[in-house]
Amino acid sequence: MILISVIVPTKNRAEQLMCFIDSLISQSLLPQELVIVDQSFNNTSEVNIKRKLTQFPNIKLIYIYDISIKGLVAAKKVGVSMCSGNIIFFLEDDVILKNDYLYQISEGFNRVPKMVGCSGVIINPPKISITYKLFFLVFHRGIFFDPRISIFGNENLVKHNLLRSDKISGGVSAWKREVFEQVDFDIFNDFHMYEDIDFSTRVARHYGNRLFINPNARLAHYCSPINRDVLDIRQRRKVRECFTYYKKRKDWPSATISFYWLLLGMFLESIFQSFSSMSCKPIQGYLLGLQDGSAKKIIS
Repeated sequence: MILISVIVPTKNRAEQLMCFIDSLISQSLLPQELVIVDQSFNNTSEVNIKRKLTQFPNIKLIYIYDISIKGLVAAKKVGVSMCSGNIIFFLEDDVILKNDYLYQISEGFNRVPKMVGCSGVIINPPKISITYKLFFLVFHRGIFFDPRISIFGNENLVKHNLLRSDKISGGVSAWKREVFEQVDFDIFNDFHMYEDIDFSTRVARHYGNRLFINPNARLAHYCSPINRDVLDIRQRRKVRECFTYYKKRKDWPSATISFYWLLLGMFLESIFQSFSSMSCKPIQGYLLGLQDGSAKKIIS
């Protein structure tokens, strides 16, 4: 029997969070448990969510308000420690679920018992050109190869079979509880942009080919500008986290060559962004990321 826990880390996005809650309580299959890990400056959302859920007594609400929890990964870890479901969903506070999202994910686990983790698909990914998509696929090779860019937004995949992938999008993912007994979150190395692929590839390393993307489980991600880095800071963080991700996987096949190949691609990307924005900040962000990443010491 599947018992569903939904964990939602949130910070200063009260309006988006309530929109998400509306989509959650509209599901054809409701969760047994909802865990909100709130790191906001205040906890005004708690009262509103409790009021909303009075109509749904079968959903147990666990509301954790704690500004001392630092970062997305730490919030996820706290959420797992507080929930009791055997299928654990992580969902971002600025997504809107299609009304059969939880049902489709649950059906995937029923249909493929060996599966230990999966994600749904985002139906409104940022618009990118064919040129950028090819650029991405050319430079993300080896340990960085990521099929999601060809999957998200592809409506032709609806009613498709589950798709094998060791890169699972953390904010739209679901996992068997046993995963967290075998593979821990990395709360020490300051992952944010790479946190989902760091975790999911380590799960794949432990379990083998048992992670999937479920194209029938669909949602929209309305990326909130709140808590999101500006372009140069984002570029700096991305390069630094690329180093960290690689340093944890130096002994994996083709790790080193794929790492330096991606650094070249990121450099070319930063040049393009600088010309497009008529600003040297993207290149500065790239160079500062190189400096940060080279100096980064991995904490085990």
